[in-house]
Amino acid sequence: MPTPQLRKFTALYDNYGLGAVRNLHLIVQLILIARTVNLWKLKDYVAMVLGNTDVQPHSHYRRFARFFLDWQDKADFQLDVQRQISRSLRRLRFTHLLLDGTSWRRGDQKYHYMVLSVLAGTVAIPIYWKQLSKIGSSSQAEREELFGEAIKYFDLSGMTLLADREYIGKKWFNYLRENKINFVIRLRFGNYFEAVDAAPGKTYQEMYDRCFHNNKFVRKQIILEGKAYYLSMRPNPKRTPGEEVIMFLTPIRPVRKTVDQYVKRWRIECLFFHLKSNGFNLEAINLQPPQKSNLLMSLVCLAYALTIRCAWKIKSTIRRIQFADGSIYPAESIFRKGLSIITPLCSSFPKFITYIITLIQPDDPPILKNVQ
Repeated sequence: MPTPQLRKFTALYDNYGLGAVRNLHLIVQLILIARTVNLWKLKDYVAMVLGNTDVQPHSHYRRFARFFLDWQDKADFQLDVQRQISRSLRRLRFTHLLLDGTSWRRGDQKYHYMVLSVLAGTVAIPIYWKQLSKIGSSSQAEREELFGEAIKYFDLSGMTLLADREYIGKKWFNYLRENKINFVIRLRFGNYFEAVDAAPGKTYQEMYDRCFHNNKFVRKQIILEGKAYYLSMRPNPKRTPGEEVIMFLTPIRPVRKTVDQYVKRWRIECLFFHLKSNGFNLEAINLQPPQKSNLLMSLVCLAYALTIRCAWKIKSTIRRIQFADGSIYPAESIFRKGLSIITPLCSSFPKFITYIITLIQPDDPPILKNVQ
């Protein structure tokens, strides 16, 4: 075991010891190789990466079980793993936040992760999340709880949150403004029409008609609980039946340029795609109680962040394809490119640890707060 190298993960080693650091990085390595979070399948790869065939695979499974049993209730440990994600991405610049949820069932267990991500270029990277253990929308209280915890450890002030129609509410908007977080949030048809009609100028229906019939971008300043916002409408380029016009709310100007940024929100859907069917088979989680699945989620997101980081420098070399409609897209995502690069480095545990040390910077990136 590369004990001296493992001690270089100072933030983890000093607080939790050698065993915890070794096991969390071993599981991350196995997730990258096996591309699943199923611990029963991960056990079959341990002998290969450790170069030791004397131990039975079932013993490795029990080792994983002890790891999750020992650390499932240690919130500080999980937070430090999340902070390790940001350290691995230290040189990337973040300007936008993305918030969305992904949910599924496995047997009788309900999984619903509400995930807060930062946007680096065109890549969404998770920094904080909550397991809601239900199927359905999050409440305002749950959102505020997630942000309240994240703000303790990450400097999110001045960033712009992009979120879909689920994440609305006057109290929620006030909460974001009080914490100096800008936002562009999509609305459902009819949201806040009373405030639009109460403000000088066109009514809500007149704005809608002008946008729908004249194919025009329209906006109007409104007041919600004493604070000014801009409600805007724009033609839906997809002209989806029933959604020919899409609406947004933001407190910042210039409104049209600000709203144009909303298209970046779909990057969090790419993140979920990579964590699930295109990458690590997140839906194979079969751990109870929720604290165990939260810890495993931390390791999955660390594996994801490492793949992004190792491909970041060469992202401009990824081949691009032009389609019949003239659109141009990369032949493969940064995630898939990174996965192809990092997988051979996972052939042995010492090799993997040595490589990860080259990615983790000794100083905290600006987004991390120095919390004692």
